[in-house]
Amino acid sequence: MRNRRPAAVAAVLATATAVALALTGCATSSTATPDSTSEGSAEGETKTVTVGIDIPFHPLYAYLTAKSDEIFADSGYDIDFEVLDATTLVPSFGRGDIDIVTTVPSFQPRIKDQYGIDTQFFYPMARWTPGSELYVAGDSDIQSIEDLAGKKVAIPPLATRFGAEEAAVLATTGETIQDYFELTETDAAAQELTLGRADAAFIEAPATAPLIEAGFRPVYNVQEAFEEEFGDPAVLSGGFIASNEFAEANPEVIDLIVQATQDVWTQFQEDPESVLTVASDETGIPVEQLELVSQILNLAEMPDDQKIVSETDVATWSAIFPLLVEAGFLTEEPEDPASMFIVTE
Repeated sequence: MRNRRPAAVAAVLATATAVALALTGCATSSTATPDSTSEGSAEGETKTVTVGIDIPFHPLYAYLTAKSDEIFADSGYDIDFEVLDATTLVPSFGRGDIDIVTTVPSFQPRIKDQYGIDTQFFYPMARWTPGSELYVAGDSDIQSIEDLAGKKVAIPPLATRFGAEEAAVLATTGETIQDYFELTETDAAAQELTLGRADAAFIEAPATAPLIEAGFRPVYNVQEAFEEEFGDPAVLSGGFIASNEFAEANPEVIDLIVQATQDVWTQFQEDPESVLTVASDETGIPVEQLELVSQILNLAEMPDDQKIVSETDVATWSAIFPLLVEAGFLTEEPEDPASMFIVTE
């Protein structure tokens, strides 16, 4: 199994550069608009709801996709789980082509700015555990982020990120990521490190695996930064988001998706093979690679109190949003962060 891991990592990396964060997120589909779930259907007619994600390899989502007809058979809803391209997912939601989108809370204010849509995050699919990490060479003298002040640090382009590194560095150092480091934004952040052109690089699993095998080591990660700053050991990242209008008009749909996802997650923790096999058949991705993704997302070990949206999540994100504004990721703070989350009952 150990000999197969590098190959699995390489295959996952082809599509998974942001797996631990993303869950924001390759096929487009013709789908129902938000209004189609609450209006215009004859009595007794099945109503269609469309959910979108931009990564094809989340095991729970893939299982829901494969089993949706069975899971929601008696609900009165046809809930379609679709995979869209990363560049079209949020625009599709903004246009009303999909009803529910999977992304990170940091994108909710951006959706409001760009499309005028107020949104609510209602169920997690991932948490930053550990999230993006700062790696250095094994023989480096650098032991912490404090040793990297003014040093050369490589990171994937910030425009492709979700604000975690920017908020974490600001929380830890009091300076923006651009001011604290001599920052290089590049799609080849790991290569910058391995070639000695950077003192450190922000890397995220699964891209960390080859570095670890080559003797590189982490000295900082966003999980520990947020836990130290906010006391939250597993900050909410990707999950299901709906417009306020949709959520208020269709609370039963929200409940159905929450319950179904919780049930599949429980099934995974009790019998992972039963979920991975179905997910593999649905996606065409080998079970070994989906198992690696599940390890990165900590699906098997996630405790029940992290498989919900909690008051802790609301409090943490209420504190992160101002950091994202100060860091330049957002233009302004949400007026009422608590209204952007549906706490799981």
